[in-house]
Amino acid sequence: MAIFHYTVKIVGRSKGKSVISASAYLNGDVMKNEETGRISYYTSKKEVVYTRLMMCENAPPEWQIVPEENIKRFQKSVRYKRSEDKEAALEKFKITFQKQRLWNEVLKIEKNADAQLGRSFEFALPKEWNRQEQIQYTTDYIQKTFVDRGMCADWSIHDKGDGNPHVHLLLTMRPFNPDHSWGKKEVKDWDFVRDKNGNIVIDESHPNWWQDKKNPDRHGIRIPVLDENGIQKMGARNRLQWKRVLTDANGWNNPKNCELWRSEWAKVCNEHLPLHNQVDHRSYEKQGKLQ
Repeated sequence: MAIFHYTVKIVGRSKGKSVISASAYLNGDVMKNEETGRISYYTSKKEVVYTRLMMCENAPPEWQIVPEENIKRFQKSVRYKRSEDKEAALEKFKITFQKQRLWNEVLKIEKNADAQLGRSFEFALPKEWNRQEQIQYTTDYIQKTFVDRGMCADWSIHDKGDGNPHVHLLLTMRPFNPDHSWGKKEVKDWDFVRDKNGNIVIDESHPNWWQDKKNPDRHGIRIPVLDENGIQKMGARNRLQWKRVLTDANGWNNPKNCELWRSEWAKVCNEHLPLHNQVDHRSYEKQGKLQ
């Protein structure tokens, strides 16, 4: 059985991590943090064999524009003049410029000291795949799993030639509105009754049952706001008051997502691997291999 490796972490301000530095690392290039003026250098990372930026449908299209003056400035640089493949060097410069723009825009909107800036992934690529297969299968997976859901994906393939090819992926965590502006990460919603596992209790016969007419999947038993006598409070226009909570606006932070994303990648791998070399995304404990 092939070895399965897939980790997910958060890049956030509270831990002092730089999303610009994280992107520069996975891209193997130079990027500037416009907020601090700090420049991250990772041009010595020769293991970056492929890099790409996949923007979601609602992302601002102008963020992908690379000004001609920046292109001309790069073409005058020593790095460009010394490059053996100038076309590839220019293409990578453009991608790096676009990534730098994306993450600096993230920094502008995520100002809180505890702000989450990006979701960072690292997952192994089967050694049985050639480079073209690695690129194609990874592209399809990222498009379907993340970009089609509204995330922007900054990713690269690293391969030192030591039998450990892998993907580094950095995703945006705030959605875009249809007008290309930043959306909300959290919205206020009803605080529904949940079971011990955190799942919304389904009981349509309950007197406090509520269901959204426009979105029937949004439903549950609402929790009343009570006064000191245990009587439900009344608000404006004598409307009954119900508890509300901040919830994930798009479901991206659902704790179950990590297991789902892992399983989807395992499916992709197994579709393109021989039966005797399949992978299993489950932990050894869940596979029953721990004694």
